Amino acid sequence: MRKLSLAFLLCVPSSALCRAESPGPEVFFSVSRAPSYRCLAPGDAETLGLPAVEAAGSGSAADLLSGAAAPFVRRLNGPLGLATVSMHGYQAKQTAVYLDDVRLPPDITGTVDLSVLPAAGLGKAEVLPGAASAAYGSGAEGGVVQLFTRRLSPGARLAEAGAELASYGTPSYFLKAGAAGRAGEIFAAGTSGTSDGFQRNSAIEKDSASGRASLDLGAAGRLGITGLFSRLRTGLPSGTPVPVADWNGSREKEPNSLTDWQTSRRGAFSASWSGGSRDLAFKADSSVSSNYIEAFQWGTLSEARVTDRALAVRAAFRGSAVIGAETSASSLDSGTYGDHTINSAGAFAQATLRPARGLEVTPGARLDRSGVYAARLSPKLGAVYAPDVSWKFSASAGAGFQAPTFADLYNPWAAPAPGLKPETSVNYSAGADYGSPAGWYAGLTGYYSIIRDRIALDPVTWGAANLDSAYNYGLEARAGWKGKALRAAAGYVRNVSRARSGAGGYETLNFSPAHRVTAELSASAAGTELRLDARGVSEQYTGRGRTGLRLPEYWVFGLRASRAFGGLELWGGVRNLLDRHYAETADVFNGWFPQPGRTFEAGLTWRLL
Repeated sequence: MRKLSLAFLLCVPSSALCRAESPGPEVFFSVSRAPSYRCLAPGDAETLGLPAVEAAGSGSAADLLSGAAAPFVRRLNGPLGLATVSMHGYQAKQTAVYLDDVRLPPDITGTVDLSVLPAAGLGKAEVLPGAASAAYGSGAEGGVVQLFTRRLSPGARLAEAGAELASYGTPSYFLKAGAAGRAGEIFAAGTSGTSDGFQRNSAIEKDSASGRASLDLGAAGRLGITGLFSRLRTGLPSGTPVPVADWNGSREKEPNSLTDWQTSRRGAFSASWSGGSRDLAFKADSSVSSNYIEAFQWGTLSEARVTDRALAVRAAFRGSAVIGAETSASSLDSGTYGDHTINSAGAFAQATLRPARGLEVTPGARLDRSGVYAARLSPKLGAVYAPDVSWKFSASAGAGFQAPTFADLYNPWAAPAPGLKPETSVNYSAGADYGSPAGWYAGLTGYYSIIRDRIALDPVTWGAANLDSAYNYGLEARAGWKGKALRAAAGYVRNVSRARSGAGGYETLNFSPAHRVTAELSASAAGTELRLDARGVSEQYTGRGRTGLRLPEYWVFGLRASRAFGGLELWGGVRNLLDRHYAETADVFNGWFPQPGRTFEAGLTWRLL
C-alpha cells in the first residue's frame, strides 16, 4: 500500500485537483479537462502526489492506487499480474483510465490492465469517483483515474535509479532522468522486472518506458508530446483446482494449466498544442494508442489488437467556462472476433457559476454519437461550498453511460441481442469534509446510482443483452492526521450493488464486497521512516445472489522501513505480514486465483541529481 496524499481534505478556495506544478497554459485539470481552468474539486476526489509515486518505486499504477480509499484494485496472479480498478460499485470497464488526457487502450472487454503501466514515469494521479460521462463520455459511470507524467520546474535536473528484490525470485529496476529550462523540458523513465511467480506457470517478464517533452514557442503557444510503451510475457496458471479451504501456502501453488501463456504490447503516443491566456486558453491534441494481446489457452492460440485514434480540441473562457469536442476511431483486429471499426464523436460544455462567496455551482453536459448507438446526452450538475479554510461541502447529480464493448458486439460464440443499447445510469453523491489547521481531518461521502439497460450475458444465449436494471449505494469515510513526524490515514467503504432481470427480485451482484477498509500509519525522523499499512475486504461471490464460488474475507498487512543517506535511500519490508492465504478473484471454470503469502522485499534508490 502506498503513501496517500488526500487533496480533498484541504478545503481551501483552490483544490489540489485544480492546480498543477506549472501554471502555464499547457496544464489541464481533470475536473474540467480544460487548460488554465480553475474550480473547486468535489470532496471525494483524491490526489496521489509525488511522495506516493516515489514510494511505488519500480511498481505499477496499480501499486500507486492500491492505498487510496475510493478505488477498488483487484489483482490476478499476484502483485505483478493483471490489475483493474473500479469505484462506486461499478465494474472495471465503467472506470475510465487516462494518461495526460489520452484514454489508455483497453482490451476487447473494455478494461485497462494497470499492472503494465509504470508508476516511475508519473508525477501524480487524480481519482474522481462518480459519474463523469458529462466530460469524459462512455465508460466513466463509476469515475475517472487520470495519470499525469512527471513535470519539472524550470531549472530542475533529475537523475534517479533504483533496484528492488522480492520473494519468489522477483528483481526489478527503474531509471528516471529529466531536465527543464525556460524553453522546454524533457523527462523519461523506464522499468524492467521479472518474477518466478507464486504459482507454477506464473513467471512474468515485464518492461516499460514512458516520457514527455515540451517546447515553449512564446506567444505561439507550447508543443508537447507524451509516449508510453510496455511489454509483458506471463504464464497463465488459470487458477488452482485446490479448494480455498485447503490452502496452506503450498497447496494453492498447483495450477490448472502448466502450458497456457500470454504476451501483450501496449503503446500510446500523443502530441498537443496549447496556448492563449488565462482569459482565453486553448488546447488541441491528437493521439494513437494500441493494445495487442496474444494468448495460448485451452490448446488454442488467439490474438487481438485494439487501436484507438483520437483528435480533441477545447477552450476555457475566463476561468469559468469550457467547451470541447473530440472524435475517435476504435478498431479491432482479431482472428477470433473479426475486424471491426467503431467511429465516435462527442462535444461537451461546462460553466462554473459563483453566486456567493465560497460557493461554486457547475452545470455541464456532453453529447456523444457513435456508429453502434444513437446520440446520447449526459448532463450533470455539481456544487461545492467552502465557507472557510476548514470545511467543504459538495453534491452532484449526473447521467452516465457505458457503450457496448467489442466483446459484447462481436462474440463469435453468441450473437448479441437485437438492438443492443448502451447501459445508462443516473448518479447522485453528497459529502462533507473537515480539515483542521492542526493536521487532523475527516470526511464522509454518500452515493446512489440507478442503472437501466444494464448489459449482461443472457444465460440462455450467452450473448450480451440489455437484460438488467440495477442500483448501487454506499458511504465512503476517511480520517487521519498529517503531522511533520507522524501521519495516519484510514478509509472505509460500505457498498451495496444489486441487480434484477425483468420483473424478478433484486440480488446482490457478483464480485461486490459490502465492506472495504484501508489504513496507514507512518513515522519519520532524521532520514528514517517506518510505515505500517492494512487493507481489508469482506466476502464476495462469483455468482449473483451470493451464489457460485465464495471468496472469503481477508485482511493483509504490510510493513516497510527506509533510511536515507544523502542521495541514497535503502529500504526493506514485508507484504502480507501475517501470511494470509486469500484470493481477490475467481471463476466457476477455473476456481480461485490465489495471491502470494508472506513476501519479503528490499531495495535502494540512488538520486544522482
